[in-house]
Amino acid sequence: MIFRHLVLLSLAATMGCEIGACYKEAKDKHLEKRYGSRPASKDQLADWEKEITGYEKIINEKIDAGIKTGKVYRKIGESYALMESYELCIKNLEKAVEYGEAVADVFYWQGLCYANLARVHNWPPEYARKSEQSFLKALALDKTMNKVKYELAVMYYAGFARNNQYRVLNDVLTVSQQQFQEKSIELMKEFKSVEPDQAKAYFFLSGLHKERGEMADAKRELQELMAVIQRNNKTGYRRNPDFLRAEEYLKSYEGQAKP
Repeated sequence: MIFRHLVLLSLAATMGCEIGACYKEAKDKHLEKRYGSRPASKDQLADWEKEITGYEKIINEKIDAGIKTGKVYRKIGESYALMESYELCIKNLEKAVEYGEAVADVFYWQGLCYANLARVHNWPPEYARKSEQSFLKALALDKTMNKVKYELAVMYYAGFARNNQYRVLNDVLTVSQQQFQEKSIELMKEFKSVEPDQAKAYFFLSGLHKERGEMADAKRELQELMAVIQRNNKTGYRRNPDFLRAEEYLKSYEGQAKP
């Protein structure tokens, strides 16, 4: 029995040495095959540089083709958005991003399409969240894109503050809904500060303040809009449809209960 063990140990040691030698030989052959056994000559270097130049040309052509493909997908996606084919818009804009056209405008249009899908399907959280994410990506890429702030403000109000799936009673707001309302107001004020002639911002803020029972703020927004219109058109401001609309709303607010 002892002799048998000694034989096995001897064989194992022998095999171990053979395995080690085989491994080294295989490794050396692999390295030689991959890199060669001798230093590269000047002629070889010249050939390699020529070969690399050819590969670079192919790579650059593919990159250029990818860039052009991304731009085409973007144009198709935006066209579908204008046609109100929102799902096809999103599909093509996702392709545009895959091909490197990951720019602020692409995410802006993507956000619009998700927002419209949310509206059409009665504001399911999934679409609303995707719309929010797309708008935030657009702002992260271009903080000066003011139109994103407007659309995101509307999204926060319509998609989260008014249509929250956890809302129990119409006159009860959850903490999260109040936060979305406040964020919506903040974004719309930022939009208005950059584009003070945009009547839609004043009407939006006035309506939101009215819904919150903040009648003084609701009236102030309308009065500010009327003052802007009058300043911009001193002689014909009374014929301006936004001025007349603000005046009508302001009259309807009179006599309503103050907060």
